[in-house]
Amino acid sequence: MRVLRKLAAGALFAGAASGVAVMGAGEASAVAVTPLPGGLQVDLNPGDTQWVHQTHVGQSITGLPNASAASFGESLDSAAALSSQYPDGRVVFTVYGPIDQPSGTMLALK
Repeated sequence: MRVLRKLAAGALFAGAASGVAVMGAGEASAVAVTPLPGGLQVDLNPGDTQWVHQTHVGQSITGLPNASAASFGESLDSAAALSSQYPDGRVVFTVYGPIDQPSGTMLALK
């Protein structure tokens, strides 16, 4: 049972991480999701970065039952807030590791 909970939590976290763009993206979205060895990279375009900032998606992610969720959610909101100050600001993040224990890096780009 514990393994199933961990897998479900990991799937929710990974889905939220990669699905952030899907929730705010329109047909003309330029969001890029790139598979990496052991993970993925998500590159939000300026419009999606603005959407993440305005809707505070990171706050929703912090409530997921995963040890990395709180840190990731707070970092996502902070990076989106910073990047949203610039017309072409965007956020790029990577998620590495097993699906039930993701880790990664986040970068706010101007």
